[in-house]
Amino acid sequence: MNKYMKIQLLKPLMIGTLTFLLSACGAETESSITTPMSEVDLGVQTAVTNTIIPAVNDFSQSISTLNSDIDTFCGNVNADNLATLQSSWQATFVSWYKLIPFQVGPLTLTDDNSAILNYIDFYRNGTIALRTSNLSDINTGLSSLIAGDPITDTSLSNSLTKSVGLLVLETAIFSDLADSTTPADIVTEFTNTAKKCDIIQALGYELSDRVGYIQSQWSTDYRDTGISYLELFTNNELENYFSSFDSLGDGVGTPASEALVVAIQEFLDFAGNADTFAELNRYSSNFLWDAFDASINSIESILDQSSVTELSLFSIMQSNGYEQDVDTIQSNLAVIRLAIDEQNITDFKAAAQSLDGNFKTSVINGLNINKGLTFADGDS
Repeated sequence: MNKYMKIQLLKPLMIGTLTFLLSACGAETESSITTPMSEVDLGVQTAVTNTIIPAVNDFSQSISTLNSDIDTFCGNVNADNLATLQSSWQATFVSWYKLIPFQVGPLTLTDDNSAILNYIDFYRNGTIALRTSNLSDINTGLSSLIAGDPITDTSLSNSLTKSVGLLVLETAIFSDLADSTTPADIVTEFTNTAKKCDIIQALGYELSDRVGYIQSQWSTDYRDTGISYLELFTNNELENYFSSFDSLGDGVGTPASEALVVAIQEFLDFAGNADTFAELNRYSSNFLWDAFDASINSIESILDQSSVTELSLFSIMQSNGYEQDVDTIQSNLAVIRLAIDEQNITDFKAAAQSLDGNFKTSVINGLNINKGLTFADGDS
């Protein structure tokens, strides 16, 4: 029996009660939601459970390791511990890029009127002008902190988004205040300026606080509903808990499939148009390529869960008659991976734009979802 016949045989099972157990952060919650489940619903549910939840957990673990390495370095400032800390930061940035193609739900929740994700990576989401001007001001801000009041773990909790996050921490550990990237100069500055360690520990605390919030929202309790975002999102139940006037849009009834497609397309639009390699690739020649590779792996994982289910989104598209579109997407994924391997910026951006177009047309057509979606178009 081929896999498309199997899909058809599974259809009678798709309407009914869905009960599943979520486990994250050492806690378990169990709940039952009754809702009609289509092929696409079940495909999205599997893809999100097997892709986004592991990405959230991996990012959380990376932040934990990063903070441990910050403490080790500050307890014994030397070149070896600095190298370990810098490698840990790079691994954390890569783990972040596994997650950022999926800016839905917890990543878009606000804190002091700014999206949570902006406290982690403000510069990626800013306009070109903001990225350029604010990146150049990071060391100025660090100098002001050193000259100011004593720094504790929570001293930066009320800071502006541009004053915290991964790229501010990167600047602090990959350069000194005079912009030297020589390890000996960085070690000397940390040795002579103990307050700089207080700053990176406070920056690490803020990252840990934000990712803990994101993780709990995805896996345990979304916006005080007592139900995880994973469960609400993948069962299309958000509108049953929030009004249509909800300021975050959780009550408007957007299916998970649509929200997910738009989020991925917006990321690909950014990757294909923003000059990130000139703006963000400041202290390492390779980590940004590794980060984008992680993003592409996550996006492919959303589309292709064939190793664990017959209802992979690719399989659904094929059974709906879009075999050639799937082949085209797979070809474009191969092209972008080759561009990453060769570190070819021109080919990478062209392939990202092609995949962007695939999500605007082939994916929504192949999954038979809303044709009236509004998509991002070009980096600002």
